[in-house]
Amino acid sequence: MRVTPARWTAFRVLQEFRDSNRFIDEILYSEIQKSGISSEDRRLAHQIVYGTFRNLHRLDFWIDRMSSKGIESLPTSIVDILRLGLFQLVFLDRIPSHAVVDESVRLCEAVSMTPIKGLVNAILRRFPDKRTVLDQAIKESPRRLSIESSHPQWLVDWAMRTFDKDRAQRWLMTNNEAPPTYISPLVSRHHENDSLTYSERISRATKNLLHEAAEAQATVDGEAIEWSSGQSLAEFQPLEEGRAYVQDPGARDAVRLLDPQPGEVVFDLCSAPGGKTLQMADTMNGQGRLVSVDSNSYRLKRLRENLGRCGFEWVDIQKRDLTKHWEEECGVADAVLVDVPCSGLGTLRRKVDLRYRLNPDDIGDLAMKSRAILETASRLVKPGGRLVFSTCTLTEEENRGTLDRFLDRHPGTWRLLEEKRSPQWLYEDRVSEEIPDSDGSYCVRIERA
Repeated sequence: MRVTPARWTAFRVLQEFRDSNRFIDEILYSEIQKSGISSEDRRLAHQIVYGTFRNLHRLDFWIDRMSSKGIESLPTSIVDILRLGLFQLVFLDRIPSHAVVDESVRLCEAVSMTPIKGLVNAILRRFPDKRTVLDQAIKESPRRLSIESSHPQWLVDWAMRTFDKDRAQRWLMTNNEAPPTYISPLVSRHHENDSLTYSERISRATKNLLHEAAEAQATVDGEAIEWSSGQSLAEFQPLEEGRAYVQDPGARDAVRLLDPQPGEVVFDLCSAPGGKTLQMADTMNGQGRLVSVDSNSYRLKRLRENLGRCGFEWVDIQKRDLTKHWEEECGVADAVLVDVPCSGLGTLRRKVDLRYRLNPDDIGDLAMKSRAILETASRLVKPGGRLVFSTCTLTEEENRGTLDRFLDRHPGTWRLLEEKRSPQWLYEDRVSEEIPDSDGSYCVRIERA
């Protein structure tokens, strides 16, 4: 084909995304595994795929304006080739323009679109001269913010209703930035002095991670390191050896609120692929009972792999439909974490294709499902026990709205103790610059009477 492996892989991901319901991270991982491409090509393919999806509306606007009959007249494979080519021309300065054009033409030949390669060649070569006019057209469009941020118009409208204008625009544009990656140590795997407090041990374990990282810095709380985006996570030994795990600061808040203790009976519901389970297992250190539950077989496989790599085989893993009651475990748990399925609006930086999958009706449907799961979770908690309800979304219907409906159904049985929302800049007027950047999340701790 004479097409470089990174670009062929990126093209295959776009094609598979169009033809299936799989997320691009799954598709990209599968394509990389099948092709066996080099680490350098893997990084480039990742950069091209994620960058293209973060700018999809803008790229499609350019293609529509530069093709004489509009984007709808073009074969889907040609649209994808143009998306990849335009992204590289505009956002990857280190790649020469002629190389981008040549590779795009070769892609046309590789997918039996040779008769249309002249059109692809012409659009990509003319684009730099047309850029100013095209960008002016975006500014004049009534859908300007949707195009510039590459969000569906309904999501733009939702953000404008939910936050003030400045925060809404910042949220939309932030979703198109590559997010930081945070790595936390598993303290129980670092053999720190047991006479120290857990806080002291995690601080020391974090310093150990820093010594092994080529480029990283500790977070202000001393419980994680912020990873440099230029390094490959696959090559970081503490992750490979199960001495550390990747977890966003917002996601860690839920386990901190739950505060599982050694010797307790603890349930982690909707747990796969297991970041929060790892956090709990590390805190409990093999003392007590930890049950990790999910309904998805594929995700449970990843959960088992993660727990096995980190030496937490003692965790009880179960597959269950949590919308149905679980009578045999009724009232046995000291603590339950339920991280319910949600629209995921807090994770759009990482799940860059999610915005194109969602529709407004999903929010209500997911809120209804989470209410059923919360009812199941609440039955597991014994009197005096605690429950943390968490999501990775920002909608009130899925967050506090769901909790309030639950509390109204159980008057006098539960009391609200503490509530947290991330990222803080969306909700607070003054936020310290030292607070780690985080995904959007919500968690609340309630206690049973």
